[in-house]
This record gives sequence, structure tokens and C-alpha cells, in this order.
Amino acid sequence: MANAAILMMFATLMSAVTGLLRESAISYRFGSGHVTDAFYNALTIPDFLYFLVAGGALRTGFVPVFTELMANGKTERAWRTFSALFWLLAMVSAVLAGAGILLAEPLAHLVNPSWAGESSPPVVRAILLSLGLMEPGQVGAPEPVQLCAVIMRLLFPAQVFFLLGGLLMGALNAEKHFLWPAMGPIIYNLAIIAAALVAPWVLGPSTLGWGALIGAAVGNFAVQMLALRARGGRLMLAFSITPGVRRVILLALPVMLGLAIAEINFVVTKVLANSVDPEGGVSILNWGNRLWKLPSRVIGAGIAIALFPALAEHYARGASEQFRKDFSFGIRNVVFLTLPATVLIMVLAEPSVNLLFALDPETARAVVVTLLWFSAGIVPLGLVYVAARAFYARHDMMTPVWIGAISVTACVVAAVLLSRPYNVAGLAMATSISGIINAALLLVMLQVRVGGLGGREIARSLLRMIPANAVMGVITWGALWATRRALADQAIGGGLEELLLVVAPMAFGALAFMGVARAMHLRELESAWRMVARRFGRRR
Repeated sequence: MANAAILMMFATLMSAVTGLLRESAISYRFGSGHVTDAFYNALTIPDFLYFLVAGGALRTGFVPVFTELMANGKTERAWRTFSALFWLLAMVSAVLAGAGILLAEPLAHLVNPSWAGESSPPVVRAILLSLGLMEPGQVGAPEPVQLCAVIMRLLFPAQVFFLLGGLLMGALNAEKHFLWPAMGPIIYNLAIIAAALVAPWVLGPSTLGWGALIGAAVGNFAVQMLALRARGGRLMLAFSITPGVRRVILLALPVMLGLAIAEINFVVTKVLANSVDPEGGVSILNWGNRLWKLPSRVIGAGIAIALFPALAEHYARGASEQFRKDFSFGIRNVVFLTLPATVLIMVLAEPSVNLLFALDPETARAVVVTLLWFSAGIVPLGLVYVAARAFYARHDMMTPVWIGAISVTACVVAAVLLSRPYNVAGLAMATSISGIINAALLLVMLQVRVGGLGGREIARSLLRMIPANAVMGVITWGALWATRRALADQAIGGGLEELLLVVAPMAFGALAFMGVARAMHLRELESAWRMVARRFGRRR
């Protein structure tokens, strides 16, 4: 499991880095305006479908069932269940993609109310007027709507490959194979980067949609199918709803509901971002959202994905003590790695934004402030990734659902109250508040249900981490100030100066953190070092 965690963190880091490069390529090519807003708004509903089914519910419902069948030697039934789900998902995703293509233009009006006008479809206009998101007589913005609809018509077919790829990745994860599933998002991001770079000479802004479609087909489907076949995977012509398929669906439906509730957070904040800042608000929110989720995705999601099959197997075999031990291991290491990442992001927010995105000073300041408020949710999000999968491994899908409903309600209320006085930054505050509530409730309920999760040990570890993080924050801030002073007279300029302003303080801060952590004999540092040594020492 330790080897898998290291591999997943590294692969997820590469995915996140290419994701940041994707955002950078789009911002450098198109800036912050209606083109980038059109692309990000076009992603809203297709991404929701992916997140809802392939990104969470499908794998979460499939992995425990598939793992249990394989652990009990029922290999034929396991692959028959996989095959029946594959063909069922192919049919459902094709219908959803067709509906999305036909309804692309009305959906484009819905995802950004500031674009809607009297020329909008009557149903859309009535919905937006009733919600107060559109003013009577509003002129609208036909050009961004048309571009958003064109891109959306390409993104919906991509969801077929995403949804089928999610099942393929689930099968590979259940077989303890993590490399190629982690490569899917990297290939997808690289395809969009290439599309952004060649857009002016090919099809203009709509090239971004073609890049997403090709990236999904290759990275999330073709590569995963080849990897599964190489590991002995079997795709049969099985179309019946077997008991295994029914179990997967019954497990996936509550997860789907929980994920749908959780995704309301980002959908609501996107709509409100368009409302409080019609020209660039959604781009500011998206850039800040991309940066703050980086450490949680790399660390929290990486550890959780590697941990999930092991927790599911422990539960299937009745190994309660090993379940608790592995869960505690995951939580302590998530906190140990995400807390310093939070400090670094907060101290280096301004040079990081200037390095990654080509923005005017006013927009850059808005992204920095938004990122600072998002940062309060980094550690909670990492905890949510692990805690939710602990429930799913135990086939308890409903507890995360009602906890998610509480946290989303808090997010919506806070977003409505904070968006007007604080604009997009208020939406980041609301997201962090929601994340803290979600993580706290999940951990409390898991302690009640399972017990003996090492809460005192986790608390002691957290208290011992505070001095190392405090020293790191001071050293990083001082190194940033010193680097600025040193570069002031050099007239280097451009991207190299911004790169030095990020890399040099980060290096000094990280060294200070490791030095203090080592001096205090933090177990998590020693554990992380052993994991890395084992992982790469084996290859020497």
C-alpha cells in the first residue's frame, strides 16, 4: 500500500502539474475574457456528469464488489459483472451525450446567466427570471453563448470515453494497478495544451473542445483498455443485470447522490461568480480553484485511491484491526503533507499566480485573494478524500451523503451571503467553510461507527507538526523578501524572475520544515522517507 501511495501521489502530481500547464496555456493564448469563460462554462455540465459517475460513484460502487468477488475466487462472476456494467454504461452515456449535443445552446445560457437575454429560449429565460439571475430586457451576449455551445457539443461525446474509462480504471485499481489510470488525466491535459497552442492556426477557440475530445478518447479509454487487456482483463458480450451489477448500482446510487450534492458547491459558486463579475469572474474562480486543490489532489486523493482497495479487502475479510491501522496511517500522512503545502501556497500565492497565468495586475490580485481564502480548505479536503473512502469500503454509502448535504447547505448559504460584499473571494470563503464542516463530521461519525481510529495519536502528531510549519512559514516569507531584494537590481524580468520568486523561497522553506521535523523526530517524516526509499530503492 505504501508503494501504491507513493506512485499515486507522484502520478497525481504529474496530472496536477499538466492541469496547471493547461490553465497557463489557455490564459496565455486567450487571456481572461469571453473565450476562457466560454470554455470553462462549457465544462460545467459535462464535468458534472464525469464527476458524478466515472469520477466517483462508478469506481466507488464497483471496486468493493469486484474486489470481494476476486478475493473469494469468483473470477468468472467478477468479469461478467464488469462486462455487463460496461455495455450498460456505453448505452447510457451515448444517450446522455446525444441529449447534451441537442440541448447545448439552452444549457450554455443556463451556465452563465449574464449571457442570457431576450433572445434566449423561453424556458431558460423563465427559469433565470424566476431565480432573479436575469433582469427583464437584458440584452445578452450571443457570441460567447455560441462559442460555449460549440465547445459543449464536443465535450459531451468526450463523456462517453470518460464514463467507460472510469469503469476500466476501477477494474485496474481493484487489481492493484494504478499507473495507467493515473496517466489518463495527464494525456487529457496534454491534448488540451496542444490544442491551445495550435488554436490560432486550426479552428480558433473551438480547437480546445477538439483537444478535450481527443484527449478523453486516447487517455481515458484507449490506453486503459489496452492496460486492462495486458493484465488479463476480459470483456464479454454480457448484457444481463446480474446480482453483481445490481449490487454495484445499489452501492453507486447513494454515492452518486452524495457527489451530486457536493458538486452543487462548485456549480453554485460558478453561477454566482458570473453574477458578481460577469467579465472574468468564472475564470478567476477557476484559476484559484485549480491551485488550491493541487496539494489535496496530489496527496489526499493519491493516498485515498491507493488506500481504498486495501480498506475494502480488510472489510471483506473481517480484518478490523488492519482496517483501523491503515486508515490512521492515511489520515496522519495526509495531514503531515497537506499542512506545509497550505503554508507554502499562502506565503507564495502572489508570485505563483504571476508565474502561472498571464493576467493584468487587477485580475492577478483577485486570483491571489481568492486563492488565500481557498487555502483554508486544503487540509479538510485531503481528509475528506480518505474518510469518505473509509465509509465506502465498509459499504456504508449513505453517511457521506447526508454529511455532504449538510456541508453543501452551509456552502450555498455562505456563498449567497459572502459573494456580494467580497465578490469571488467570498465564494472561496464559503467553499472552505463547507470543507471544514464536511471533514469534521465524517471523522466524528467514523469514530462513532468504527472506534479506535487513533484520534489521540493523530491529535498529538498534529500538535507536533505546528512548530515545523511555523518555522517553515517564517523562513519562506523571509526568503521571498530577500529574493525580491536581490532581484530588484538585476533587471532579469519575465518568467525567470517569477520562477525564482517561487522556487528559491519554497526550497528554503521546505529545508527548514524537514530540519525541524527531523529534529523533533516526527514519525510521519520517517514513514514518508521509508516509503520513498522502498519505492525507488527497489528499482536500483
